[in-house]
Amino acid sequence: MPPPHLPALLALALSLGCDALFAQTLGPAPWRGPVAALMARRGAPLAVPGFGDAVVVAPDSGEARVVVVAAHGNYDRPEWQCDVWRTLVAGRAWILCPRGVARRDSPSADDVRFTYASQAALNREVAAGLAALRLAHGARVAGRPIVYAGFSLGAILGVGYLRSTTEPVAAAVLVEGGHSAWSVEVARGFGRRGGGAVLFACGQAGCARDARRVQPRLQAAGVAADVALARGAGHSYGGAVAEAMRPAFERLIAPALSPSAAAPRPAAPGARAAPPSPAPRP
Repeated sequence: MPPPHLPALLALALSLGCDALFAQTLGPAPWRGPVAALMARRGAPLAVPGFGDAVVVAPDSGEARVVVVAAHGNYDRPEWQCDVWRTLVAGRAWILCPRGVARRDSPSADDVRFTYASQAALNREVAAGLAALRLAHGARVAGRPIVYAGFSLGAILGVGYLRSTTEPVAAAVLVEGGHSAWSVEVARGFGRRGGGAVLFACGQAGCARDARRVQPRLQAAGVAADVALARGAGHSYGGAVAEAMRPAFERLIAPALSPSAAAPRPAAPGARAAPPSPAPRP
C-alpha cells in the first residue's frame, strides 16, 4: 500500500515541478514510480543558466534515453510545444523545449508569449539547455545524437542550428517552416555530419509544395525525407497536423529514439559544422 500522505505530496510536487522534492520526501524508490509517471506526462521546468526556464518532459523509462529538442514559434509558448510533442514521442525520449524571450506585446501578464531573439540566441539557448539537462539527470540522458523539432520560427531557425551546431543530430522535424533553406550544399552537409532523416509537416498547401521541392535534394544527399500535409489545418502544429505527421514520424524519426537501435551513421571524416547563415526575420 502507498503511504497515506502520497496524494498530498504528489499535488505539491506537481505544483512545484521539483525533482529534489521527490527524492527527499518520497522515501524508497518503489513510491517514486507514480510521481515520475505524472511528471513525464505534465512536464516540468528546468533551470537553464543565462536563460529562462526550459520545459522538460521526462521519458517513461529510467534507462538512458535520447533528447528531442522542440523549439516553438513566434508568439508561442514552450509548454504548448512540449504538450504536442509529448503525444508523438510517447515516453520514448526526453523532450526539451527552450523558452526564448518574452514578447512585450503578450496578451497579458498571465498570458505571456515568447519568441527567439536571433539565430545565435537560439543556438546558445539550445546548447545551454542540453548542458543543464545532462547535468541534472546524468546517465539517464543518453550520449547519442539528438532529434531537433521546430515549428514556424523554431523550424526556420532550426535549419541554421543544424548547419552550425557541433551537437550530433540524428534527425529533424520541421513544421510549417524551414524548407526554403535546404540548398544542395546544406542538404549534403547535414548528411555528411550524420543526419539521417528530415520530416516536413504542414497545415497549408503552400508549405507542402515548397517542402516537396527540396525533398529530392535531401534524398540525393542520402537523407531520408518526407512531407506530411494536414490539408486545411492552417499554420499550426497540434491537432490535425500532429496526426498527419504521425505515420512518417514513426517511420523516419522514431528509430532515432530507440535505445536498441543501431547508432546513427557517423559524420564523414573531416566533416564540420557550416558557418551560420544570417538569421531570418521572425
